[in-house]
Amino acid sequence: MSEQTFVNDFISIGMTEYFTRKTATTFESHIVECLADIYGYDNLKSAYDSKNEGNFATLLHRYGLSRTTFDNFLRDTIKYESFKEENKKDPSVKSDLASKIESHIITMFLYKCLLIEPSLEEISHFENDLLNNFAMIKHHFNTSLNPNKTRETWEKKKKMLEDSVELIEIKPKYLDAFTYAKYGTSLEEVKKMDYRMVEELNNYIESKEAETPIVAPKRMPNKKGSRLLRDTAISSGNGYVDALLIAGIIATEMSIGLIYLFLHF
Repeated sequence: MSEQTFVNDFISIGMTEYFTRKTATTFESHIVECLADIYGYDNLKSAYDSKNEGNFATLLHRYGLSRTTFDNFLRDTIKYESFKEENKKDPSVKSDLASKIESHIITMFLYKCLLIEPSLEEISHFENDLLNNFAMIKHHFNTSLNPNKTRETWEKKKKMLEDSVELIEIKPKYLDAFTYAKYGTSLEEVKKMDYRMVEELNNYIESKEAETPIVAPKRMPNKKGSRLLRDTAISSGNGYVDALLIAGIIATEMSIGLIYLFLHF
């Protein structure tokens, strides 16, 4: 282990890739991303930047994680690096170590939820990072004995979570239908968006309204020889709103793709 290693090779690799290279495309960085979801991005980065392994251990014990689970988590991450080298040499060598490490992550999340009631958004965000990272889905199918093991574990634990805590649903604040229509969308479409997307869209519209109010087209008098202007939605002239809507469509398509993937493999 080099002097630059933080905790162990697995944690060090994951921290470097996630915080320095801003990626979560390797299993190590994927696990660090999930840790950031649980313990907070800034808290985890602070422990890494200080290179204080004691701070890292204290952070992971914050919500009551047992010493045994913590030790097993670190032990399995060390084993994973050895397995990774074996798998590189011989791709037929497979193991459920990745799922075992993710099970530790699920346990950490549950410990937090028992102390701090989670919102539906927080659960959904964690679940998405844990299960819907396409690079990790591919990784599990290529290296795991049971590619669906983490998903199966999460579904069981999630049921326990729903039974033991009162989930708090975050309901977004919507603007009126007329305002959305002026920007080329509808209240019905906005209600299909994620809570965060609605907030971003509302902030964008409100900032534009504050700058220059957009006036809807007036219906021209019905004079002989003239035509009535059709009521049409006005575009903002900016691709941002359209991008939000497209993002919603893409998210839906990704979900459909995941369902297809797990039904056909």
